[in-house]
Amino acid sequence: MADLMTGKWTLITGASSGFGEEFARQIAARGGHVLLTARSLDKLEALARELGGRGGVQARALRGDLAAEGGAAALVRAVDATGLAITHVINNAGFGSAGPFNDLPAEREAEMVRVNCEALTVISRHFLPQLCARGEGGIIHLASVASFQPTPYMATYAATKAFVLSLSLALAEESRRSGVKVMALCPGPVATGFQSAAGIGAIAGPMKMAAITSAETVSRALDAYAAGHEICVPGAVNKAITLGTSLLPRTLLARVAGSVMRLGGRR
Repeated sequence: MADLMTGKWTLITGASSGFGEEFARQIAARGGHVLLTARSLDKLEALARELGGRGGVQARALRGDLAAEGGAAALVRAVDATGLAITHVINNAGFGSAGPFNDLPAEREAEMVRVNCEALTVISRHFLPQLCARGEGGIIHLASVASFQPTPYMATYAATKAFVLSLSLALAEESRRSGVKVMALCPGPVATGFQSAAGIGAIAGPMKMAAITSAETVSRALDAYAAGHEICVPGAVNKAITLGTSLLPRTLLARVAGSVMRLGGRR
């Protein structure tokens, strides 16, 4: 891992909290430089000050609003303007919603697609050709165990993550001979700010068995990325869940997922 990221710049979206912040901390601890982006510039700058200067690590903050129309294109222009050579990209920014699809605000659902799918695609399309030309680095996309099955009461979120998983695997295959890595990280339930933002209660019921910490999730993800894995599903229970999704009809999966959400996942 030291050879992979030490002295290299990693762009991390959604870096002000949750997985994004954890990625920043662990990459900096391994000697990598980090360019942090999110909407909350104050939080980013505080994190950059904390991480920068330790063992020669550099950390910079850059505000970007991926939910805005054209926000991803504006972000990549701003990154280019820094003059930094980005070697790794972690497309972490994203959010979810929970509840009956008919009751959720239409604009918020469309905004989710913009952040979870459109922004990730624009950023990957911008940086992947550069990485392939240099023959180094790669991209980690934040997907989810929800990528593997339809999920009633989180219908749009699960659909966006299915897109992320499919795109990641396709790009990994296209980039296979270039020396560039593309990996989808598919975590299960993790206690971050995601739950409150999505309108989900505390992790409980059937989902509690699958929960592992944010720090452990990111550590396993970075190790899997270094090893060249195309999918990382951290945790034995989560791996079993994703294996089970390959064995059952999708209509039955939707019914089971809906039952789980009703029992313990959402408010």
